[in-house]
Amino acid sequence: MSEHDRTQLGAYALGALDAAEAEAVDEHLVTCAECRAELAELTEVKDFLGEVPPEAFLDGPPEDGDLLLQRTLREVREPQVQAPPKRRSRWLLIAAVAVVVAGALGGGVVLGRSTAPGGDQPVAGSRQVTTSDTNTGATMAATVEPRAGWSWVRVEVTGLQAGDECEMVVTDKDGEAWIAGSWLVSAKAAKSGSTFGGGVLVPPDQVRSVEIRTVQGRHLITATI
Repeated sequence: MSEHDRTQLGAYALGALDAAEAEAVDEHLVTCAECRAELAELTEVKDFLGEVPPEAFLDGPPEDGDLLLQRTLREVREPQVQAPPKRRSRWLLIAAVAVVVAGALGGGVVLGRSTAPGGDQPVAGSRQVTTSDTNTGATMAATVEPRAGWSWVRVEVTGLQAGDECEMVVTDKDGEAWIAGSWLVSAKAAKSGSTFGGGVLVPPDQVRSVEIRTVQGRHLITATI
């Protein structure tokens, strides 16, 4: 993957790259915070689309679905000459993921669908912890997945309040804190739980804890890895 070539991030988020391509993306993500943040957004889109009930696709894919997919992917691959290119590229990538997933769903193949916490299988070498906080009422399952020199951290949290502005903070064994991303808790997530993922430049064996707190600094829950 060449520097800031985002065209493979959508396929990476879907797990559709071969081993060599995925390894190249892993190596790039080690040094590119911008692409790590974009990958987190794409993963959110994939997870969101995975929650669409299969009944919504009983009539099959929409007419001209293949044409829409081809047009979207072509726009992603074309040189970005319009301003602002960075923002345009980001949303084209998100559109590409949405089209790929929706098209697959319409054809009867479900990619990344998870109707309940724990639906995604962690990669080999992952570290998992489940914990609860009696003071805040929150519970969390945290998974630290290994990457090439960094970690992907995924959490499933219940007991949060609608409207909470949350962030995930990963602390390494030297005591340094890394913010892996933030999100707004929706009414649905407050009822059924939030799933969130983000990357940090910390090897899995150096992760000491994963904390969820509000952006205002209010502690919600911490899992010691």
